[in-house]
Parts: sequence; structure tokens; C-alpha cells
Amino acid sequence: MEGASRMPDARDFLVTKIIPNAETEYQHQLRNLAYKRLPSYWLRTPHKYAKLRSTAILPRECDVAIIGSGMAGVVTAYHILQTSPPDNLPKLVILDARDLCSGATARNGGHAKVMTATLAGLPCALRSQLQDYVLGVIDAIHRIVDAEDVDCEFELRRSFDVFLDAGEYDGIKRIYEESKTRGERWTKRISLVPEDYVQQVTSIRGAVGAFSVPTASFSPYKFVTGLLEKMMERYPGIVNVQTNTAVWRISTDDQECNVLSTGRGQMKAGKLVLATNAYTAGLLPFFSNTIIPYKGMNSHHVPSSPIHPHLNQTYNIHFAPDASGKTTGVDYLNPRPSGSIVVGGGKWFYEPDKESWYNNHNDSESGRFPPSVEAHWRSYIGSTFLGWEKSKAEADMIWIGIQALTPDKLPHVGRVPVPFTSSKPKQWMLAGFNGGGMGLIATAARAVANMVVRDVGFDQVQEEFGLPHVFKTSTERLA
Repeated sequence: MEGASRMPDARDFLVTKIIPNAETEYQHQLRNLAYKRLPSYWLRTPHKYAKLRSTAILPRECDVAIIGSGMAGVVTAYHILQTSPPDNLPKLVILDARDLCSGATARNGGHAKVMTATLAGLPCALRSQLQDYVLGVIDAIHRIVDAEDVDCEFELRRSFDVFLDAGEYDGIKRIYEESKTRGERWTKRISLVPEDYVQQVTSIRGAVGAFSVPTASFSPYKFVTGLLEKMMERYPGIVNVQTNTAVWRISTDDQECNVLSTGRGQMKAGKLVLATNAYTAGLLPFFSNTIIPYKGMNSHHVPSSPIHPHLNQTYNIHFAPDASGKTTGVDYLNPRPSGSIVVGGGKWFYEPDKESWYNNHNDSESGRFPPSVEAHWRSYIGSTFLGWEKSKAEADMIWIGIQALTPDKLPHVGRVPVPFTSSKPKQWMLAGFNGGGMGLIATAARAVANMVVRDVGFDQVQEEFGLPHVFKTSTERLA
């Protein structure tokens, strides 16, 4: 039996050493939310594998277990199989507490980019490095789409970072122009929209300035489920998917093998990947103050009839302070090939009620924001876009999703750090994407896959994959 022949030690730290009853709280969250998630635009047509259990009985053991079936989990699985010797492929099990890819990946805006304001706010040395990384992620997604012929509406596009407040725009523009004068590489891929024509070029009413940046847009749900379908066809008997199978606890046995406890029994895994994002602290309690769940809001808008010309760019709109002078925030928009638009944000409407969104896992009907908050989306498109005043575009869906916030706004990638010990468990993670996972995950997943196959840590693959050093998870970064 697990742990029968040894005394408790650092390995048990992964369970409940920091937060008493953490396992119970995590189970309570999952039981309450398991089958009640609000649907999203991306999930309107569930994939045939949405509730897949490759085998009726949970496997007793596997070579690699991956917890999480969103983009992080499935792309990591893909690269583990691509990297492993063809004649010695690891037996791989992907588990998810709910339906396949029904979490943040299937609830986001569907575009991969890094905003100009984000780069401007970084130290000089990190600006070009982060932009290089995100552009590499876009290329990585593009290569998978082409190589595997994944039908996911993938488009290489430009995106407008639009500002409606002159003071905010002037501050970002100043940093951009000073950086350009110094020859910083990140400025060469971003262009300033001529200010005299900014409303005409962007079609955003009240725009005072804008930058044009590279991006890619796609259906994240179709990307993940389409890629997994290809993997299932190519690797029969190698890839095993177990949806609606919550992992309550992870521990290790005498042989340093990972033991996953679920409501359907235990499974042993030689190696383990946590692609759990906002739910990471439920299995690694020492991350409870480092990766914090927080709720976001998204919507889908449909005009009463097709509008021409079609919007070809995605957007981040930096709104001006409201009439009372209160600070607002940033919305993101992703026009779809059909002519509809996915729009997310509106945080300033619910931010004062911190309990409703901070450290909150509830993405069910009972967790949606009140009508006064959702009213942000009423007549949103017609009042925001010039030429859409008579479109009668309204939100036909409003949903919520759970993202992961980290104190330093950076993801955690690498071998799981275990406090108070120098041991190196056969556990890796990629989580804590701060709402920007589409522009961060693909390359991190490939890097983690290499770590798993080679049984190494972040430092051994950092240069090869161009990982910013600030992404490395460590005990020093635990809050």
C-alpha cells in the first residue's frame, strides 16, 4: 500500500503540508462545479471526444501522466510523442476533471499576441526577448496546424492596440519612440498608426492613437481537439484520455513513482506533468499564494446581417477613464471568419467586488457576473466601431472563465520545485499564464516535453527553446 513502509518525508509536502484540508477544499470545488460550466462560443459544438474515456477502467499505471486537457496538456503530450524514439514511445495518459478542453483554453479570446503596452512596461532587456518568444509561439502553432492539417480557422493577422486616452497613449508612444531610436529590436515589428487617420484605419470611435502588431487568431478548442484526434489516430494504444476524472491528490511511493488518487481509483505514473493553470494549488498547496485563480468575462456578438468590409484585425482597446474620472481598462476583440466577434474584458465593472472574481473557481451559472456588469456588452459593437451603428449586433452569448494570476505576472515552467528539499521529483509543470496563455503555451509545452523525455530541468533546455529566464519556476518565486 502507498506509504505503508516509510515514514512521512518531503515527498508528502505535495499534499497538505502548507494548507490543512487543502485536498478537501479542492474536492469540494470540483464536486460543486463539475457538470455546471457555462457554455462558451468555442464550445457550441462539442467534439466527439468531449467526454472520452479511452478505457472504461482507469489504467493502473503509465509512463507519463498529464493532468489537464487544454492547450498546455495536449501540446505537451504531442511533443512528448514527437520527441520520443519511435520504437520506444511512452504510454501516456491525459486526465481532466471535466470534459475535454472545457477550461480556459475554450473560454478565451482566441488570439496570440503581446500588447505594445506590455512590452513598454518591461525592462529594456526583456522587451525584445519576450516579443521574440511570442512570435516563436505563433510560428510553433502555425507549424503544428500545417503539419497535422488541423482545421481551426488559423489566420496570421495584424492586431491593433488602440488607445482612447491621450495621456496613456502618449506615455506608451514615448517609450516606443525612445526604444526605436536606440534600435531595440521589438520596435521593428510594431508600427505606429498615423494619428491623423487613426479612427479611419482602426474603425474605433474616439481612438487617439494605435499601434499595429503581429498576431495569429484561431479557434483554440478546435486546435486542441483536432490535434488530439490526430494523436489518437496515430498512436492507438499509446495515448489514453480520461475525461471527467478529477485527480484529488498526488504523492510518491517508495520507488519515487508518482501516485495519482482519483475518484475512480489510483494510477501510478513514472513521470507527471501538471498542465493545471488556475487549479495548480489544489494539487500543489505550496502554490496557493503564487498561482491564484481569477475569473474573467467574455462574449460573442452577431450582427443582424453581414457587414462589409469584414474586420480583418484583432484588437486590444485601452479605454479612457469614465465620466467620473474612474480608471477603466482593456478589452480584447477577435473578429471571426463568419463576421461575428468574440469580445472579452470589462474588468473594471466587476473589479470592486473582489470576492466575485479573485481566488474564485466558479465558472458555472451561479458564478456569472450580475446584469449590471454584463450590461457592458449591450450594443457594444455599434457604439465602439464606426460603420457598425446600424448593425444591430448584440451578444448572443456571455460566459466566464477561470484564469491564473501570479504575483510577478509571469508563468511557471519547469520541474516542480519542492520547498525545503533538494530532491528532484519526476514532475514538471507549465501554469500561471495570467490570461495570456495563447501567446505563451506552445513553446513552453515543447520545452517541457523535452524536459520530460530527457529527465532534465529548465536550465538544460532554456537556450534551445528561447525561454525567458523569468519563466523558470523555483522555490524563490513561491509567494
